[in-house]
Amino acid sequence: MFETISINLLFKFLMVIIFGFLTGLELREYLYSKKEPITIGTTRTFTFIAILGFVLNIISKNLFIVGFGVLSLFFLVFYLYKINKNKRGILQILVAFITYSYGALVDMSIFLIPLMYVAIVFTISSKYKIAKLAQKIDNEELVTFAKFLILSVIILPILPKENVIPYVSISPFKIWIAVVVVSSISYISYILQKYFLASAGIVVTGILGGVYSSTATTVVLAKKTLDNLVEGSIVIATGVMYLRLLVIIAIFNMTLAKSLIIPFTSLFFISFAIFMFLRERGNNISSSFDSNPLEMEVAFIFAGLFIVMAAITQFVTTHFGNLGLQILSTIVGFTDIDPFILSLVQGKYSVSNNDLIQAILIAVASNNILKAIYAGIFSKWKMKKAFWNLIFLAILTLAWAVFYSI
Repeated sequence: MFETISINLLFKFLMVIIFGFLTGLELREYLYSKKEPITIGTTRTFTFIAILGFVLNIISKNLFIVGFGVLSLFFLVFYLYKINKNKRGILQILVAFITYSYGALVDMSIFLIPLMYVAIVFTISSKYKIAKLAQKIDNEELVTFAKFLILSVIILPILPKENVIPYVSISPFKIWIAVVVVSSISYISYILQKYFLASAGIVVTGILGGVYSSTATTVVLAKKTLDNLVEGSIVIATGVMYLRLLVIIAIFNMTLAKSLIIPFTSLFFISFAIFMFLRERGNNISSSFDSNPLEMEVAFIFAGLFIVMAAITQFVTTHFGNLGLQILSTIVGFTDIDPFILSLVQGKYSVSNNDLIQAILIAVASNNILKAIYAGIFSKWKMKKAFWNLIFLAILTLAWAVFYSI
């Protein structure tokens, strides 16, 4: 027992020393590049700060807190000296405090220190990129993001976890969880495209658009100049949609997700093969989406649709069984399928899992037909390859639905 504890303690100690040293080294390079004349110290100093935090934390948690207070007084004196020299940056002080905390973090998880170190390196080395990004971000989007965080972090925990909505077998808590998950996935795609890959081209628009909204992507790209690359990007957006839906379903219902792995992944690879076949050299123009998926109106509309779809699905499955569910799936496919699919994977209905899988596949197939029509209408029926390939994907998706009915 003593040997095990000793080895474990030695490993933690070495980790603290190594990352304390690396943190000091990274800060040293940064300060030298900035030609900063006033420093707390660098490599050795930060190594000893990390060791001090580790030793005091091992001896006593209270002593660790006292050590933090003593360091704070020292850094206060250092900062007052900097102000006297017309220097006001506190980067060194912040990094020193984080380095001191290594001694406590290593007790929580051995992964925390590497993660913290990576965060420090990224933040220090990306100073100018971060500043440039901050200038590009629209203030309205920050306000929207803040509102969404409030609704997610503050409102979500107080929502009832019991089924309190008439004719809906899903709790308000689960409904809003679904809104948060879907909106977050779409938001990540939106941010990547708008701020990091804005000029990456049509192909990236198709791929990220499939995560954001394959229907919206189809409409946007169908308005572009006729080109094989554009038509291929429309198809790959639908291909990525299959993977997106698979991930969302897996989050809420792993049993259904396991049954859909083969259909959805095979359809993705078929879409990818079509994309590669259509891909030719062309005008790889950029395209983006202006609508932020975290807008409150969008979130509330999604939640409202979710409740409506859950209630309708409950009524249909209770009174008309699987046949009614299949007809409903076909109709819903010509609208927004996310609320419907999420209501299927979270609700409790009087049909089998195979019936639910068929309903999901039928809705997706119907949605592919809608996108094919959009591709035709918005391209003035010039993008025939996109149209027929989306119809082809719809037929294959329906074939999988038939397979699960056997």
